[in-house]
Amino acid sequence: MKHSHSLFLFLLLLFQGCSDSAMVNIFNEKIAKEEITCMKLVVFDKDVKETLQELYSFDESCDKWLEVSLKSSITCNSNQNVDKKILSNFPSSYLRMQLYKGKILFFSYYIDLEEEVSKKDVKNAFLRVQKELNFKEKK
Repeated sequence: MKHSHSLFLFLLLLFQGCSDSAMVNIFNEKIAKEEITCMKLVVFDKDVKETLQELYSFDESCDKWLEVSLKSSITCNSNQNVDKKILSNFPSSYLRMQLYKGKILFFSYYIDLEEEVSKKDVKNAFLRVQKELNFKEKK
């Protein structure tokens, strides 16, 4: 019986290798507690930019800015990760949102995804950012 519990725990941990849960990091508590009344947007993907502009009125003159990066079609050619690719949900893309004040990074959101980044993923990420920080309603 003891071995079956150990095996179950091992398999559970193995299959959670790349979970779909987001990671949130606050790098500067003082800035993160400030009310966010405006932000400028830095993103190079047209669809992501349009989605975010539907959710928030960005302002290029703000000292706080949201930098969004994503990557799709991730492949892993490393032999060290063969077991993770075969036995778990190895991510095929990621989405990252980082907030800066001036040049100071104060907040980061990151999620591995099993499919291409979708409009829903972008919306959910931005809503999580808003939930974690002190946003003044804009839209």
